[in-house]
Amino acid sequence: MSQTRSIAFTKMNGLGNDFVVIDARRERLALAEEDVRALAARDHAATKGCDQLLILHPPQNAGRDKGDVFMQIFNADGSEVEACGNGARAVAAYLASLGTPEPVIETLGGTLQAHAPRREERSGGIIQFPGIIMPTPRFAWRDIPLAEEMPDTSQVTLHPDLPPAFMVNVGNPHGVIFVDGGTGGLAAQYGFELEKNRLLPEGANINFAACKGDNIIELDTWERGAGLTQACGTGACATAVAAFHLGKIDNHNNEFRIEPPCARDPKLKDNSDRAGIHQDNLLEILVDYDGHSLAQQGPVEFEFEAEFEAGAAS
Repeated sequence: MSQTRSIAFTKMNGLGNDFVVIDARRERLALAEEDVRALAARDHAATKGCDQLLILHPPQNAGRDKGDVFMQIFNADGSEVEACGNGARAVAAYLASLGTPEPVIETLGGTLQAHAPRREERSGGIIQFPGIIMPTPRFAWRDIPLAEEMPDTSQVTLHPDLPPAFMVNVGNPHGVIFVDGGTGGLAAQYGFELEKNRLLPEGANINFAACKGDNIIELDTWERGAGLTQACGTGACATAVAAFHLGKIDNHNNEFRIEPPCARDPKLKDNSDRAGIHQDNLLEILVDYDGHSLAQQGPVEFEFEAEFEAGAAS
């Protein structure tokens, strides 16, 4: 009979984009793809499922680049990815609760500096608002990456029936497609197909965005390896970057207000059984971008703490 051990975790979310956070800094933990998929399944008895699984390890960098923690990120399909903006805010709030208010978080996509979260008590519980300084956006075709050399990655055709995509890497690859009149249903209709486009050798997160004026952008994101999610922090950042460089909104005001799906659907906002989506929450991600420096801020909630059983070999 194989031995098992109990693994403690913390369930968190940012705007309904939910995470299982496992602190493995003291005891090594390695999970196979099938283990991640099982933990992310919505019928899992302990975790209740998640969009991403975040494992915290000791820092891997040396010298001045050394952080407080290395955040390993898995999507619900078991794939490991480079970055997760909402997840970084969740980990920042988690580490702040343990006495590190402004942690430096290492990821495969770059090192992130977190700012101490602001705390607010709402009817739905304590909401925290951490800030994250993101990696400098990259636009070169090799850095995104794209499968073909392209001198201009701001107008990449991924589908003949859609406007061109602004391609950018903000720690992970994103395509941002601006549409007129609203984003309704486009991510669900085209997301999976575009994620697997031949021009995207590593896949990409696909964002459909609509500018509403006053630096407010409506955003729906199809996340690579996770599908439709209630919010995407790196997607919000990529969309603000794209809007800035394409001149979609007022470039003299560097703060962008990104509205995820739950901000626009009264039924979802008022009646959702997903934590993080309720009328008393601030249903937006704030992104500050000046053409070089990129930062984001948004709400994070602690849902519950529990344990699951894992094989001793994990």
